[in-house]
Amino acid sequence: MSRKNCAIIAEPPMCFEWGYDEEDQRCCAMKLLLLNRITRLRVSGITDYYVPLGSGICLYTAEILIPLMEADPKLRLHCIIPYEDQANKWSPNLRDRYYDTLERCSDSAPVSLHFTPTCELDARLEAVDLVSIILAVRSETIPRDVVFATALRYAEKMRKETLVLTAQGL
Repeated sequence: MSRKNCAIIAEPPMCFEWGYDEEDQRCCAMKLLLLNRITRLRVSGITDYYVPLGSGICLYTAEILIPLMEADPKLRLHCIIPYEDQANKWSPNLRDRYYDTLERCSDSAPVSLHFTPTCELDARLEAVDLVSIILAVRSETIPRDVVFATALRYAEKMRKETLVLTAQGL
């Protein structure tokens, strides 16, 4: 497999100290770290990004990638949706951003039509399977979310190159 693709996996918003508060300076700092890392990945030849799209870090990453795609037609954003109706109970603003992202990404596909106990893990594992590099974003040195930790262990087992960003110290 060529080194031209990357998956972004992350812990859910509530694992981070700022939760859903995107105006918190730590969240803003994390978004800048993401932009910096994506810029470095682009320079190294990464053109395809696979994101198991949910709220939080994965949505931020997709929103960072969309304007970059508009400036560079070689870039592609592939959204893997854990289940089709996941955004139905989100806040209207978050839901609008999610659907806007889905409209503007290169392609998207649901792992499941409806919620299942494993759909979020399945989306992360699918992203890991499709790429050579993983960008893993976690809240602390030790992951707090079981689904994220399982996907990270799977990436290591599959011997995928894994780059880790932590929010600790932001």
